[in-house]
Amino acid sequence: MYIDIAYTALIYAAHYTAKIVPIIAIGIFVTSFAVNTGLMKKFDWLTTPLASITKISKISALAVVTCTFSTVAGYSMLVDGLKEKTISEREVIATTMISSFPSILSHLFTFFIPVVIPLLGFTTGSIYVCIVGLVSFLKSCIGGILARFWMKDDRFSPDTQLSGFDQPSPTDLHNPHGARAPDGRSASKKSADSTYKMLKRIVLTMFITLFLVSVAFELNFFESFSAVIYPITRILGLESEVALITATAVVNSYAGIILAGSLLSEGAITTKGVLVALLLGNVVTLSARSAKHSVPLHVSLFGPSLGSKTVAINAAMTFVIDLLIIVVLLAM
Repeated sequence: MYIDIAYTALIYAAHYTAKIVPIIAIGIFVTSFAVNTGLMKKFDWLTTPLASITKISKISALAVVTCTFSTVAGYSMLVDGLKEKTISEREVIATTMISSFPSILSHLFTFFIPVVIPLLGFTTGSIYVCIVGLVSFLKSCIGGILARFWMKDDRFSPDTQLSGFDQPSPTDLHNPHGARAPDGRSASKKSADSTYKMLKRIVLTMFITLFLVSVAFELNFFESFSAVIYPITRILGLESEVALITATAVVNSYAGIILAGSLLSEGAITTKGVLVALLLGNVVTLSARSAKHSVPLHVSLFGPSLGSKTVAINAAMTFVIDLLIIVVLLAM
């Protein structure tokens, strides 16, 4: 039995690592290349006011903007700043929270618009996407407030630059008679080196964490979460279909959305019921999904202590906001 569990966990860890590492590598390389060639300077109109409002450093603000395109690439900037001791752990936690809304935007055209809205229908799908966006926006606002509170007495300067990415100075960019910004070949080499160094830190830790999490799932460690669904829906007086959608979403979020769309089109459940069911699925499965996906990534990037702390705080904020929205929906 235990040999089968270990084998299954190894296959899962190897498969997921092989699938995600190329995406991580591309994200880190592209972002590093953009920084090394000075392209990220074009986002100064966003990073400067963001850094000023939230009191985070410019590199953290740049990481937030980068999360719009790649969360891993944005977080890799924080890792480098943390390693160079130019940003603090508190700033990392606050920045990951501020990045919640930009990270959702990165999935808007790849998941929410082409998948969620067609499956749930334009009205229900649009409302659900707006709710998910609202949750992320509120998390970003809370992160900004925490950053202002935490960083007001911090020793790190808002003008901190990221040394690990060899960001060009204004002289490099604007003075044709002085040192010039790296050409494409030089920038590519530096970007490849930084990507390799980052992957060396990430891959093994991610594989081990995924393996341990998979073992926990095979041992039904998280099974108790789904057992609370039916009593909750009965207490709240919701349709039986709500429990069915929520239970399905616990197993697979895509399947939950597909089932919700099917029942909605048949008139077996209302828009309100679909929204409550999917949000309830998020609440019930939050710990399991965090353990399966967020923890391996955050631990591999930030280390066990800070990585776990970052996941816990972000998950707690999502949990509370989802619950509040469910309460509002039930009261309507």
